[in-house]
Amino acid sequence: MRQKPIIAAVVVILIVVAVGYYSYGDRYRNITADVNSVDKYTGDAATTTRVKTALALNKQVSVFDIHVETSNNNVTLTGQVPTDNDRRVAEEIVRGTKGVATVANNLKVDPKVEAASAEK
Repeated sequence: MRQKPIIAAVVVILIVVAVGYYSYGDRYRNITADVNSVDKYTGDAATTTRVKTALALNKQVSVFDIHVETSNNNVTLTGQVPTDNDRRVAEEIVRGTKGVATVANNLKVDPKVEAASAEK
C-alpha cells in the first residue's frame, strides 16, 4: 500500500521537472531563427520543385538526367547532356524560373548521352 504515494510523488516530480525544463527551454529559444530556418528550407524545396518541373516540361532537355540542388535560392545543376546547346538551354530555363537567384551550371557535355537516351 505504501507504493501508491511513492509512485504519485515520482509522477508529480517528473511533471514539475518537465514543466520547468519546457519553460526554461522556451525562454531561451529563438523562435525567429526557427521560423527563418523553416522558411529557408521550404523556399529552397519550392524553388527546386519549380526548376525540376520547368526542365521536365521542356522537350529538349526533359529526356536527360539533370540533378537540381538549391541552397538559399542558388541552384546547382549537375548531370550530363549531349551538346553545349542542351547545357545552355537547361541553364536558361533555370534562370527564368521564379525563385532562382543564381545558377551554377555544372552540367557535363558528353555526346554519348544522346545515344544512350535514344536506346531507351
